[in-house]
Amino acid sequence: MAFNDDGGGFAFTCDDAKMSICASTWNTRLSQLGKISGPVFIMTGLLPDPEYISQIIGKRPRDIFIIANSDAHSEAQLLKSKFPSVRIVLHINNNAKVVLVSPDTVWVSSSDFGKSKKIESAVGLHSSTVYQRTLETLFNRVWKESKEIS
Repeated sequence: MAFNDDGGGFAFTCDDAKMSICASTWNTRLSQLGKISGPVFIMTGLLPDPEYISQIIGKRPRDIFIIANSDAHSEAQLLKSKFPSVRIVLHINNNAKVVLVSPDTVWVSSSDFGKSKKIESAVGLHSSTVYQRTLETLFNRVWKESKEIS
């Protein structure tokens, strides 16, 4: 049975994907961040270990957009004070864990953006279609409903 577009999401095919199981960290997944020229869009519930997150986004602290849950307010404030060019918004119901790296990389993870001591997994995809559709139907929609940290 094939998936179809519906109110719960969109169907896609992808020729290049990776299942990451207990072996990769956000730092490893984004190790080339300093060489990427396009924007990076991050959705996370919490922001565990702001120092660890600072090491990642410090590689290129521009054109980064973060949506976190409102429960991560203090960590978001800390990151915003360290990286004023990074745009951070808070949404009361966000628990999505998605990272979009321009132009075509999508990570969907069980872990929040930060350091985790739990058993986690993630799926990485290289697909400009999935990137664009996720940006339009998920990230941009939630961004508009969120409150920006100044």
